[in-house]
Amino acid sequence: MTPEELRTLTIFNKVENSPGINQRKLASELGISLGLTNTYFQRVLKKGWVRAKKVKTRRWLYFLTPQGALEKSRLSLSYMHRTLESFRELKSKGDEILNILSEKGVSGVHICGDKDLTDILSFCFTGFRIKLLSVIPEKDLITKIEKNKQPYLPELKKGHLIMLASLGNQEIISQLLIKQGFIKNKHWVLFS
Repeated sequence: MTPEELRTLTIFNKVENSPGINQRKLASELGISLGLTNTYFQRVLKKGWVRAKKVKTRRWLYFLTPQGALEKSRLSLSYMHRTLESFRELKSKGDEILNILSEKGVSGVHICGDKDLTDILSFCFTGFRIKLLSVIPEKDLITKIEKNKQPYLPELKKGHLIMLASLGNQEIISQLLIKQGFIKNKHWVLFS
């Protein structure tokens, strides 16, 4: 799904849930300029996906048309398809890493990282003799690091390790693990 399609889907959702939404608020929610929001709005109006009705001076209500509802369904299905495809890819990669760790005699893993990614990886443990010991939210670690507090890291027993599954804070958490005396590929591995 392209960024344009994702923005269009967001416009459809906002119009459907808040017909009186103004373009300034929509621009803020989309994280784009007011001018670009206006361009997107003009596009969906021109294609007949959204209808506008003036209710007061500078006050409009927006409605999804039947054609807009069909396009919203198409975009939603495309979004779900891509999301499921990403889920399958991540799960396959997780299974692959757990298989390697299992062959190396690892019996327990603490996953540290991004919530969405750790949620997906937690599904991978079914069918392996490796036990999911805990999930360490990266958000908690980063917050403690920012406040100069000592973050919680588990004590590792024989056969246990930490799997770092971070999308945006990999370097910071890697440095924390090294600083705490954890050795890469002995005490922790990178999910990548």
